[in-house]
Amino acid sequence: MHIYESIFIITPTLSDDDTNAIIKKMQDVVAKQGAEMLKFEDWGKKKLAYEVKKQKRGHYVFFQFKGTPAAINELERTYKLTDSVIKFLSVKLEKELRVKAPPKPKKEKPAGAKPSGPSVTRTFADRDHR
Repeated sequence: MHIYESIFIITPTLSDDDTNAIIKKMQDVVAKQGAEMLKFEDWGKKKLAYEVKKQKRGHYVFFQFKGTPAAINELERTYKLTDSVIKFLSVKLEKELRVKAPPKPKKEKPAGAKPSGPSVTRTFADRDHR
């Protein structure tokens, strides 16, 4: 099984109940294909970069799931058949995304410790006067 990410945009003119019904329908399509939903994010209504199907805004939804190619094929087929979905993009992740570990805190030197490098102290008397 592979990991897939899919983002789809729903027309913003729908009521909240209709929007939630479409999101639930897409989640059910993924589940019926035996895929495991890893992450789901409802990004809400946002302005589109350009007009799509005479719409300037859209309701964005993000899925990340582990499944077979048949699951993504069925999900994309359902996107195409649903008139309220105005745009979608699905990608297969080659490798699982790695999250950077937080940086380790630097060790503080004790108050009485001397610096590790050579130190040179100069006074005003050490300078050349011309």
